[in-house]
Amino acid sequence: MASFWTRRMMGVAIVFATFLTCIPAFAQTGGLTGRCTGQGGAVLAGYTLQIERVEIKWSSKVKTNKKGEFTYIGLAPGQYKITLLGPDGKPMYYIEKRVGIGDPTEVNFDMGQAMEEAKKTQAANPEYQKAVAEQKETANLKTMFDQGRALYAQKQYTDAAATFEKALPIAKDKNIPIILGQLADTWAKAGGIETNPDTRKEDQAKSLDYYNKVLALTPDDATLHNNLGNLYAEMGKPTDAAAEFKKAADLDPTHASGYYYNLGAIMVNKGQMDEAAVALKKATDIDPTNATAWYWYGMALMGKADYRADGTVVPAPGTIEAFQTYLKLAPTGPWAAQAQASIDSLQGKASLEYKAPKKK
Repeated sequence: MASFWTRRMMGVAIVFATFLTCIPAFAQTGGLTGRCTGQGGAVLAGYTLQIERVEIKWSSKVKTNKKGEFTYIGLAPGQYKITLLGPDGKPMYYIEKRVGIGDPTEVNFDMGQAMEEAKKTQAANPEYQKAVAEQKETANLKTMFDQGRALYAQKQYTDAAATFEKALPIAKDKNIPIILGQLADTWAKAGGIETNPDTRKEDQAKSLDYYNKVLALTPDDATLHNNLGNLYAEMGKPTDAAAEFKKAADLDPTHASGYYYNLGAIMVNKGQMDEAAVALKKATDIDPTNATAWYWYGMALMGKADYRADGTVVPAPGTIEAFQTYLKLAPTGPWAAQAQASIDSLQGKASLEYKAPKKK
């Protein structure tokens, strides 16, 4: 038989065990409570908070009342992620908290404070600081580029070029060829209107230098090759000009008519009518509506005309047709009178007045 003390201790154990089984379930859980405010302390009423258990897949939601307050009880102890959702249902920001047994754990959402902290964190980030600096440089680059273009439009080419040269050191990546190309074109324009021969040569030399630099970066730019051809022509280098126009035509067949016209103009000015006729014929074949090319094709063919002993002109095949096509396309064009005079001359009438063609 058990002793008195043994029986007494067993009784205590039984009572204690019974007491444990009677503890309410909520006493073994915890909860969350808090308040949500926006900038300036504005109450975020009716906002949804998403509560997720970190250790296991479980989630639930609760809304704030008219005071921006919320309470959620009955949570098992553990790590939780509480996300404040915006009116559109998208996450605004979240807080992670450890929930224990007993009173609800306090979690307050202060959007104003969170945004200030985010700004401070962002401002201290080296990558952010780098991005801000690059953004400022881009803004400065655009300002200088726009200023240069405005001066260019006013034909203040020297001042425009000086502005573009200030922009060049801060240009990066794809902007570098743009600035270089603009500098090349601007110095070429400056040389074109310069009356001092020495200064003109200096401007043209600067233009040529920039064309070489930009073409080293973008060798397949047909427009740059065409513009360089124009520069060579202005510098009195027809062979180099012709080579650039040919490159442009090969690189950009769509606009090759204009490039071949420029090549033909160079050959006409050099007196090389055979080469001029070939280039200008290509220009008209590619674009049959290129009236100016038709006129100068006719002029190039005129240079190939033969003369009989009696002085009668024997035009090369296609000469009259070229002038007639020009008159059909541009009956009031700048070369209309000369085209008609050429036709009359070939029919044994008036003599001709020759003017050199202009490049496009």
